[in-house]
Formats: sequence, C-alpha cells, structure tokens
Amino acid sequence: MSHVSPESRVPPRQGPRIIAVANQKGGVGKTTTAVNLATALAACGESVLVIDLDPQGNASTGLGVAPGDRTIGSYCVLVLHTPPLDAVRSTNIPNLSIMAAEPDLAGAEVELVNLDRREYRLADALMPLQGAERSFGFILVDCPPSLGMLTLNALVAADAILVPLQCEYYALEGISGLMRTVEAVRRTLNPRLQL
Repeated sequence: MSHVSPESRVPPRQGPRIIAVANQKGGVGKTTTAVNLATALAACGESVLVIDLDPQGNASTGLGVAPGDRTIGSYCVLVLHTPPLDAVRSTNIPNLSIMAAEPDLAGAEVELVNLDRREYRLADALMPLQGAERSFGFILVDCPPSLGMLTLNALVAADAILVPLQCEYYALEGISGLMRTVEAVRRTLNPRLQL
C-alpha cells in the first residue's frame, strides 16, 4: 500500500452509512453478521444495500440470488465500471437490496492490481448513490476472508469496519494483521474509517 496524497483520499460523505464486515479469518460469521444485521436494519424501516464482495457468494445466496442468476454484480461495478444501480436488485425482504457476487469476482483480485485507482474502485462507484433517487440509509459490505484488494476496496469505501470474532485463541492471532491494515488505511487512504 503506497502513501497517497490527502487530495486523492476519499472525500467526506453525506450519503449512506457504509459498514465493511471483515476479518481475514474464514468461518467467523462475516456473512451471517452482514445478512442478519442488514435484515434487522431493514425490519426497522431502514433502506439497506448488501454488497457481496466474497467470491463464494454466500450473502447473495442467503438473500435469494441463485448462482445462475448472477450476471451483473459487484465484479461488474468494480472492474468494468458498471453503474452501481444497474447491479442492485431487490430481495424478498422489504427495504433490503443486494449487489450480488458473480462468478468473475474470483479473478478480481488479480485484475484490480493493474487498474487505476485500484484501492478506490468501490468508493468511486458508490459516489453516485449519494444523491440517487433510490437511496440507502446503510450499505453493508460482506468481505472475503483475506486482506486483498477486495477487502481493501471495502475499507477505503467504508465509514466503519465491523469485525466478527470467535472467542478462541487462534481467532485472536489474525486480528493483529487486520488492525495493522486498518491503521494503514486510516493513515494513507481513508481517515474516517472507524472500528
């Protein structure tokens, strides 16, 4: 992660509250947390968007998007500059929408490395949602179990990171790496990121 000048950082946002659900360890409940929190917020009357950045696509499946029905989603938005609202679909849950993970997302880590503003792709893509006719109060980003480019994009776009954690020794070992990444993102890319 290179140092980025303050002028090119993510500007302050007036729009939806963006929360990245992240932990580099797998199986800690990231997707379960993202889907259940989104459902609870929607039940409280909030308009919520879940962005599935995990190539496994479990949040997409959990919110009713079959694997064969994922043609336009988070990969298209991040890599191909598809307008975000073109990739958003409603779910069966009132007030809850999803930007699904399509199969091509598995290769996005490699593709993003060579793209301009690679760390800002999600933040840039979400900017139009601030004043969009279809607005969201909350955007929850379900991250993959890694600290790669997909998770980095989520952290740069987010206002806050929610870290699901199992109460066991090995789960705590990985937190130090995640915390170093969060601090580096705060220092160089997104100073508003909160834990």
